[in-house]
Amino acid sequence: MIVKKLFLRYVLVATVLFSVVCLNAQDRVFTYTYQSGVLNKGQREIELWNTYSTGKPEFFNRLENRTEFEIGLGHRLQTSIYLNLTTETNGVDNSSGGKSLETENKISFSNEWKYKLLDPVADPVGVALYGEVGIGTQEKELEAKLIVDKKFDKFTLATNAVFELEKEVGVVSDVIEWATEHKAELNVGLAYSLSPKFQITTEHAFRNVFIDGQLKHSALYSGIGLSYAMDNFWINLTAMPQVKGFKGTAGNSLNLSEYEKMQYRVLVSFAF
Repeated sequence: MIVKKLFLRYVLVATVLFSVVCLNAQDRVFTYTYQSGVLNKGQREIELWNTYSTGKPEFFNRLENRTEFEIGLGHRLQTSIYLNLTTETNGVDNSSGGKSLETENKISFSNEWKYKLLDPVADPVGVALYGEVGIGTQEKELEAKLIVDKKFDKFTLATNAVFELEKEVGVVSDVIEWATEHKAELNVGLAYSLSPKFQITTEHAFRNVFIDGQLKHSALYSGIGLSYAMDNFWINLTAMPQVKGFKGTAGNSLNLSEYEKMQYRVLVSFAF
């Protein structure tokens, strides 16, 4: 009987410790929506992002790959660097009246900083500030996020208010110039824990583009996903269809001039 009690206690302690390790190794269960958690001092992660976008009036496919190195600096602060590679293929009309495919490749570098103000478990809500700067061969970006989240029972709720300033170079009337866009986005994610390893998620993104102070494009995306975590590894995936276009729809129910019908994203992370 004593041996049985000791064995049961051992199993209970091991289960609790394993769950804590899993939670510490994973600072997010969503793919589009950020959470307020940060890595501990000296903790490092490699995150691999893959986003596949498709669905426009003409042929369209885009694959975005981001390789992120993330490190905790302590005092609720973490930073990371990204190498971003994007390949986009479009169907276009050529001068002879036929159609052809054009493929464009982009490469850029990003630096992210994240500071946690409040903890989603110890405090009424979790709050974090996020900033990212991106520099590429054709564009420059500056992004800021306000992150708010809360964990209660088996649920995790997170929301992000996002503002982005983007400058992209192009040719207008044989003149090379920089065009400026402002983007505002609201992301909301809700996760339910099926077990210490598995969570089912739903995410929603309300996206807007402003040019010269005017709202030019607006659309809503909503999708579902899954999250799986173990000791030093986690993977999140989400399918995000566009469900409604509000601006720039050109008579359709969706905005397919700025956005696409479907996005699929997979995040894979390794802690070390």
